[in-house]
Amino acid sequence: MRRSTILLLVVAAAMLLVPGAVAQDSGLDAAAQVTVTRVSLDPAIFFEGDTGIITVEVTNNGMERVAIRRATMYDADISVLSSSYDTTTIVGAGNSMQFSFTIRADTVPGIYYPKFSLDFRDAGYLRYPVQVRVENDPLEISILQKPDVFGPGRKERVDILVGNPRDNPVSGVVVRGSGEGIDITPSSYFIGNLGSDQAQRVSFNITPGQPAVLELRADYKNGVNPHATSVKIPLGFGVSKTGANPLVSNIIVQFKDAKYVLTGDIYNAGLEVANSVVLSAGEGAVPVDPYQSYVVGALKPDDFSSFEITFTTGNVTDVPVVVNYRDVDGNPFEKTFLVNIQAQASGSEKEPGIAFPIIALLIACAAVIGGAVWYSWKKR
Repeated sequence: MRRSTILLLVVAAAMLLVPGAVAQDSGLDAAAQVTVTRVSLDPAIFFEGDTGIITVEVTNNGMERVAIRRATMYDADISVLSSSYDTTTIVGAGNSMQFSFTIRADTVPGIYYPKFSLDFRDAGYLRYPVQVRVENDPLEISILQKPDVFGPGRKERVDILVGNPRDNPVSGVVVRGSGEGIDITPSSYFIGNLGSDQAQRVSFNITPGQPAVLELRADYKNGVNPHATSVKIPLGFGVSKTGANPLVSNIIVQFKDAKYVLTGDIYNAGLEVANSVVLSAGEGAVPVDPYQSYVVGALKPDDFSSFEITFTTGNVTDVPVVVNYRDVDGNPFEKTFLVNIQAQASGSEKEPGIAFPIIALLIACAAVIGGAVWYSWKKR
């Protein structure tokens, strides 16, 4: 074979191979224009065990359309629950396409990087790591204000602060109170969305019927995953350190017109107003007119008022003085002070009868008269 013939064959073969090489280079150039332009996670940060969605958006920044053969996501720690995209699709020039994958963070808290993989039909592939954060910080409930003690049937206010220490918002926040024998108003409080580092103040009116434990619970969602946090408050019964504290003093008891007249002063030594203050004699005494009970009304802190009550009693030496009053919420209270009427009534008018000195004087007079009569009779 002539040299010219061999050279001609070589040139012809080269010309046949050039279009394939040019086509392959063109496919690589077009695929290189496809990039990841946005990644979103719902929720943005996972709790351990949460299920969520990762959405990856790719954009064709080139002038030619690109065929995508397969899109998938994989990781050794994060579980990918959804299937791969195995159907060939076309991303046109200047267009974008989204791929969504359902994952479950069934791993310990930390930062993970599941990989998004995009395989092109005509040339190569694209790999992109997606950051997934797993944190177990729940909502926090702080007690802002509560009474030092509670009482049966007494309404008290409890203020709390519900805060979100996470780096992502949560939704559907609802705060509820519960406890045996406890009346709670309102029964629940809807907050809704609570952003990162945000907090919401919530107030409840608590009326316990017995010593109990109040549980305040915040239910919320992280993405589609339900979560809850709670705090417990023991409701111990006792005497409030800041409430109204009526005291009686300067007691004077006199017996007049077949009844006892008790006068004195009532003083509010507490830090709150005592409303509807009424004084009366208690067990063992029978209230009589004109002052069967004495109405003082409202008594401010460090204020006092004089009072007077009238009563009769049997053979007793101590009579209870009962003070009834209400706090600012209308809760009733009662205090009792025992007064010794025998000691207090000394020097006052006594029960009707003849006193011992008068009896002695009458006996002396009778003796003198009797002696005079006897002497006159004897002289005769």
